[in-house]
Amino acid sequence: MQISATELKFLQGLLADSRDRAPSVSAELFRRECYIGTRIGRKFVYTPEDVVRAKNLLIALNLPLTANDRPTDRADAARRPGISEKSGTLDPHANAVAFRVFVGHTPVTQPGYQVATVEEVGCLTPDLVVVVENFETLRQLERYEWVMARLTSAGTTLALFRGDTIYRLDDAHRCVDALNCPVWGFHDFDPAGLHMSMSIKNLSEHLVPPQAVLRAAVESKKRSDLYFSQFDQYGKTLTACSHPQIAALWVLMKSLQKGLPQEWMRDL
Repeated sequence: MQISATELKFLQGLLADSRDRAPSVSAELFRRECYIGTRIGRKFVYTPEDVVRAKNLLIALNLPLTANDRPTDRADAARRPGISEKSGTLDPHANAVAFRVFVGHTPVTQPGYQVATVEEVGCLTPDLVVVVENFETLRQLERYEWVMARLTSAGTTLALFRGDTIYRLDDAHRCVDALNCPVWGFHDFDPAGLHMSMSIKNLSEHLVPPQAVLRAAVESKKRSDLYFSQFDQYGKTLTACSHPQIAALWVLMKSLQKGLPQEWMRDL
C-alpha cells in the first residue's frame, strides 16, 4: 500500500480529531483497504477502534503520528516496505545551508560552493560571517572586487547564503545564531535589504561599496521602484533603527530615493 502525503495527513488528522468526515478519496481508500471508518449516508463515521487501527497503521509503516513529529530521511524510508520514500520524510534540502569559505580573499574550495548541515557549519570557527542575500552573488563572490578587498585582512570568512525556497531561511538563521563572531549583512541596497541586515544577530555592518561609488551607481541605475515599493513596509522600522551604520545608510537612501540590486554591485 502506497501512502501519499495527502493520505498521511488524513490519518494524522484522524488521530487528532475523530469526528465525522465528509466524503473524500482518502476516506474511501482507508475504508476499503484498511477497514478504517464506516460510510453512513453522506459522511464517514469513525469509532475509537477506527482510530486505533489508523494509529497502528502509521506505526507499522514507521510514519509520524502527528505533523509535528520529526520525519525520517529518505534513505531510512527504505525500511518501510511498500511506502514511498517521499511520504512523511524530510525534504532532501532540509537542515542544509549553502556557503563558501575564504581565507583573506582566496576561496578555500574551488570551484563552486559547499552545502552542509546547520550543525556542521555551526561548528566552524570563522573570524567573520558574511550573510549573502542572493545565490548568484554567493557563487560569484570573488568577482566582487571591492568585497574581496575588504576580505583581504579579515582572516577566515564564512560567506553564508541567506536562503530561498530550496535552502531554508530559518536554517541559515540558526547557523548565524550558532556562530559567535561578527557578521556582515550583504543584501540589496534597498529598504528590504537594510531591514534584513538589521535583523541579524551580532551584526557589525551592512556591506556596501565605498559611499562615493555606491552613490554614483544608485543615481545612474535609476531604480526608484526599489525604494518606493518598499518604503511603506520598512520605512518606520528603519527610521527607528539604532544601528549607526544602517541609520546613516537609511538617511542616504531617503535622500537618493532609489535602490540598487546586489547583483548590480558586482562590476563596480
